[in-house]
Amino acid sequence: MSKITIPTEVWIELYSELAEWHVEKSAHEHPWEEDGEGNKSYTEDAQDQFDYTSDCIEKILENFFQRGS
Repeated sequence: MSKITIPTEVWIELYSELAEWHVEKSAHEHPWEEDGEGNKSYTEDAQDQFDYTSDCIEKILENFFQRGS
């Protein structure tokens, strides 16, 4: 079975969007925190979950698609 090649920027956007959706939907608390300057970022736990989830999603994508350059 030949795999569809997805450009790297699309690949990254795809797994990032899916991982972000998963983190936000599965979070028991608000996954975002805001610093004193108003910048938002994930909490430490949410960032760990995002990293783990994005790795899992990439493995799934590799079963069906090929990452391009």
